[in-house]
Amino acid sequence: MPDPINYAAVLADLEAKRAQLDSAIASIRAIMGPAGALVRASVPRIADLSQVTPTAFTGLSISNASHRLLEMIQRKLSTKEIMQGLRAGGLKPSNYHNTYATLRQREAYKKDIANQGGFWGLSEWNPERPPRDIPIVPTRKS
Repeated sequence: MPDPINYAAVLADLEAKRAQLDSAIASIRAIMGPAGALVRASVPRIADLSQVTPTAFTGLSISNASHRLLEMIQRKLSTKEIMQGLRAGGLKPSNYHNTYATLRQREAYKKDIANQGGFWGLSEWNPERPPRDIPIVPTRKS
């Protein structure tokens, strides 16, 4: 004859697992912001390129480090200023043309960086400006 099932033990085990799941759900909700969007890790704000720490961009590409630099300084920068900030943050020196091409490529594909008047900024700062790869078609005047 099979052993009788101890329903009290099974129920206690399930309730303990439910408590663990509720805790995990609460942790995930704490990480997520309103409307279910993930909250991005805060980026330290700086007022000047001299405040970039020597390890700020360790392990990042020129593209990602440039985006992070713009997030940190919260103003538009020229290509030369970006190069200066990246060197201050620990990246190897790169020539002007390589940095500019990398930024243009990010502008074209990720569309989160934009060049306006020779200065680079985050696209979110000017949301009404169309991305670079969408041509502006002139309207015909009748």
